Amino acid sequence: MLILITSGYQKSLNNPFMSQTNDSPDFFYKLPRSRQHIISLAVLFIIPFILFFETTLGGKELQRHDITQWRASAESVIEYREKFDKEPLWANNVFGGMPAYVISLSHTVPHIDRVSKYFHKIYPAFQFWVMLSGMYVLLILLGFRPLTAVLGSIFYSLTTYFPIIIIAGHTSKFFALSLSPWIIAGYWMLSRREKKLIGLLLFSVSLALQLRAGHPQITYYFFYLIGFLWLFDFQKAFKLKELKNWGILTGLLIIGVFIGVMGNAERLLVLQEYTEYSMRGGSAIQGTTGLDTSYAFGWSQGIKETLTLLIPNLFGGSGGDYWGPKTFTSGPHYLGILTLLFSLIALFKVKKRVLYVFFGTGVLAILFSWGGNFLLLNEFAFNYIPFFDKFRAPETWLVLTSFCFAVVAAYGIDWLMQSSMETAISIKSLYKPIGTAFGILILLFLFVNSQNFIKDGEVDQVAYQIAQQNQVNPENPQVRQQALNYVNSRLVPEREEKAKADLVRFAIFLIIGTGIIYLVVSSKLSGTLGLICFILISTIDLIRVDQRYIPENSFVAGNIDPEKSILSQRRDLDNYIQQNIFEDNVYPYRVFPLLDNPLSNATPAYYYPILGGYTAAKLGIIQEVFYAEGNPVFGGPFGINLGLLEMLNSKFITYSAGLNIPGLTPVFNGRSGVVYELDNVLPKAFFVDSTVSVDNPREAYDYLYSNKVDFSKVAVVENYAALSSPDSSSSAIVTYYTGPEITVETSRSEPGFLVLSEIYYPAGWVALLNGEEIPIHKTNYLVRGVQIPEGDHTIEFRFEPNSHKLGVLLSWISLGSQFLIALFVAFSFYSERKTVEK
Repeated sequence: MLILITSGYQKSLNNPFMSQTNDSPDFFYKLPRSRQHIISLAVLFIIPFILFFETTLGGKELQRHDITQWRASAESVIEYREKFDKEPLWANNVFGGMPAYVISLSHTVPHIDRVSKYFHKIYPAFQFWVMLSGMYVLLILLGFRPLTAVLGSIFYSLTTYFPIIIIAGHTSKFFALSLSPWIIAGYWMLSRREKKLIGLLLFSVSLALQLRAGHPQITYYFFYLIGFLWLFDFQKAFKLKELKNWGILTGLLIIGVFIGVMGNAERLLVLQEYTEYSMRGGSAIQGTTGLDTSYAFGWSQGIKETLTLLIPNLFGGSGGDYWGPKTFTSGPHYLGILTLLFSLIALFKVKKRVLYVFFGTGVLAILFSWGGNFLLLNEFAFNYIPFFDKFRAPETWLVLTSFCFAVVAAYGIDWLMQSSMETAISIKSLYKPIGTAFGILILLFLFVNSQNFIKDGEVDQVAYQIAQQNQVNPENPQVRQQALNYVNSRLVPEREEKAKADLVRFAIFLIIGTGIIYLVVSSKLSGTLGLICFILISTIDLIRVDQRYIPENSFVAGNIDPEKSILSQRRDLDNYIQQNIFEDNVYPYRVFPLLDNPLSNATPAYYYPILGGYTAAKLGIIQEVFYAEGNPVFGGPFGINLGLLEMLNSKFITYSAGLNIPGLTPVFNGRSGVVYELDNVLPKAFFVDSTVSVDNPREAYDYLYSNKVDFSKVAVVENYAALSSPDSSSSAIVTYYTGPEITVETSRSEPGFLVLSEIYYPAGWVALLNGEEIPIHKTNYLVRGVQIPEGDHTIEFRFEPNSHKLGVLLSWISLGSQFLIALFVAFSFYSERKTVEK
């Protein structure tokens, strides 16, 4: 593919890359073009080896928190997959049950991303190679020389955000980001080549792979850039009266999007279906759609904090030294000093209008990253721009900024190299961009020296801790002064030192960069040597900052995987629960692991099903019950709603000693905690004596919250007049349970309402009464219920979403389409070569 792209591109008659290579007096550009590309890609290939030497050649692997959490969450999915050799689609070990494709889905339809599994031991080098090579190809297509493309690739691929998310374990996000340059390259070929099939193939394949990576938020961001490029191309076509060509581009773009989206339809369709019922679909209680703004705007970039794009430690970097507006952060989005310098040169010197598409998109991404700190724009976008309200953590928008500014900087590099090679230019012609850079340095100096380096509310927190220790009022003036003295003497000096050190660092790299520019424009240094110097300086600059956020303890001995890490944490109480968790060896009860912070930790889910877990895409009903302020699960006179836990088939609670609550009996006292058993835990399936019909979720939620309903006898059913009465002869026995499949044998002397203690999710669950489908009703706000006639019956519950079946079919169609296009492209390329040879 790379050969087809670059060789096809170089045949273009108006290619500035060609016109400036053969005649160049510079030694590098006297080499054959193929060798220039090989050397350039080899340089980019080596960089990940340097940055992640421990994994590439050091025999170690990355230990990533989120991967460990994912592995625990995926345990029931993996067990089912190994036992039945098919996808379960439903996970029963976290949050009381949820669709498995939110956690783990093994693609039925293959694609070339399967290759990545052969490089998992050297992660993230392979993903970096994909990113660096993609950025290189894009910049070559944009018309830049190879070494300029190398430098532009470094500007984007070594920004600090990438090692931060790699260490955090955001594997899917990083892989999605590594494919973003390839998508833009595909669009560029579609819009600017006569033979557009290569562009269509590249665009559709890259889009399909990025969506298969499983982080649609990144795809959404980069489609803003594609949209602005598309509008720019429309304006240009309108001016030149070439709307027919633009119409062809638009049609092919739609086809490419359709094929690319279909490439991951087996997951996208079920996730789109899930969105309506997830926390991202809004709150039925609050009557909202989309994420709550306070949640969506969490981790908004501070307006002043945006300066960390240039001074990474301006707000402390990360950890305890961080004093910015976010609750905490793992690190900044540092772009590099030379990115700023060359971006300024581009803005002052380059007259190409497409440059401003990239620049404007990058600036807009900064404004979006401010989130809740710039509501004038972002609240409007949240309410009116499609899908904007589906994603959180606005600071993530800065990945689009780093990409766009890397391209802008490449234009600046290209202007400098081209101008210095074609005509003699004076350093005076660069006074404005260089002077602006030094002006920014002065402003940063003034800003740093005007800060107090104290986080908002930090003195109050310290004062409260002092007051607690001394049993006095935290508003006491002496306490306040003591707190202020502590912050100023213990915390502020190190923060100030780090900020000023990075300010000096900024000045040094800016002076070095300016010096090399002077040597190049004064012909005292060749363009190639100048570019090599810039490549070395940028690599050193960015890697040195990147390494701040790659702790040494992130690397562990080879062959240490997340599962082994979890198993190493097994406790005696986990063994006890595992031995006593099953009911007649048919189904497992659930556990509420209070000992392990159940609302943000999935590790216990590896051993047994839990109420709680770790995911940013919970079901909306789970979010309301477990995570909303004043949630029902922590209601009741003793701080825990035992009736709710009993209804959810929870047999055990783990906690420390001394949990004296009626209805709980300590049954195991281990080295790390105590296991308490709920005395009145309800079975997986049971009949109730009566029902209450409510018209909306709010009423059902209020019953749940009131803590006054005996769920063993009463069922609260939404929008259905259920019938049930006491029946001493009735029975409901679960005879088969896997999570996605459940079988219950029932017996009644009269009609009754059966409650199944499984989380309610309407998109895919079906209930079959003796083989005939019957409706499932939302019961007790959280679980399922079905109306059962008198007599003996077999009820089967199955999770078989039609959206997944359709998605698999569409994915095969997409793969077939891409294969046919690839065959046609290869045949055309072969035919052209044969014609040339004749």
